Amino acid sequence: MAKVRLYWRGNKAYLDWAENGERFRRSIGQPDAREAERIRAAKEAELTHGVRILARLPKVRDYLEWYLDWYAAEHPTTITKARSEMKRFLEHFGHRPIDTIRALEVEQYKRSRLVDDRAAKETVGKEIRRLKAALNRGVEWKELDVNPLASVKAPRGVRSVAVKFYDRAAMRRLYRANPARAPLWMFMAHTGVRRGELIGLRHSSVVAGRLQIESEPDETGAGRTKSGKWREVPLNRYALWALRRLPDPIVAVHKDTVSDWFAKDAARAEIGGHLHRLRHTFCAHLVAAGVPLRRVQLLAGHADYATTEKYYAHLAPEGDESVVKSLKF
Repeated sequence: MAKVRLYWRGNKAYLDWAENGERFRRSIGQPDAREAERIRAAKEAELTHGVRILARLPKVRDYLEWYLDWYAAEHPTTITKARSEMKRFLEHFGHRPIDTIRALEVEQYKRSRLVDDRAAKETVGKEIRRLKAALNRGVEWKELDVNPLASVKAPRGVRSVAVKFYDRAAMRRLYRANPARAPLWMFMAHTGVRRGELIGLRHSSVVAGRLQIESEPDETGAGRTKSGKWREVPLNRYALWALRRLPDPIVAVHKDTVSDWFAKDAARAEIGGHLHRLRHTFCAHLVAAGVPLRRVQLLAGHADYATTEKYYAHLAPEGDESVVKSLKF
């Protein structure tokens, strides 16, 4: 007979069991002792007889608070943002068991945020994407049977402000602020590599003077590159100079640590912004120098041409990829 252990952490109850050689832990919220034992016995019977008896899923608040505890350990620099993006959803649905929430209710909630709260589409879009990712993680962990937000589309707005990027003077101040890390920032600004793509990137990824950024699919089919594809970026003399001074692999720390490094150096240089602005700098200078938007889309690895057009069309004359060699910042 399968065994399911019940234990408590504060006033929260958890179940612990083994299934098909794997160990599982599941929060069941804050029931009283009698209810917790009923749930434990139901789960044990389910595992023993192979019939789903325990159908009730945890409440939204119990699961998301547990998820945020995990997120804080994995992503300490962005946990405040994650909590903020989930706050209103928790206020609205936190008391509900997850399996009672219908997609139509979430669509109504989304409309309320946009119309009644007058929240920007970008803001609501970030909230919905954050929640979908959290619930998808629960499905992957087998904590949840279903993601009630799976069919809900996150709204996307149109930027009314031109994307920000660094000019040559700002980049020089950044390099002087911390010469030891200058090659890293120079390499990122001259290749447009994303933070997630940078981690673990090796010198062997450069073939015939071109950086090959390849997708490495995981068990879900998702890869390191945002679009799930691979691309090549020609390296100019600045990127090659920087690469010769970088370790192999280039970065072996957590991606949030790289963001922390940049924030400190940018503050010291008094240029403002965040790490992703180096990628905007790469794309914006290419467009301003005459590279066609379609070519910039391929070099940057944008999955959708509309993304390239939205951010950089106002800078665009015509030209070709060879202008990469003329970049100087």
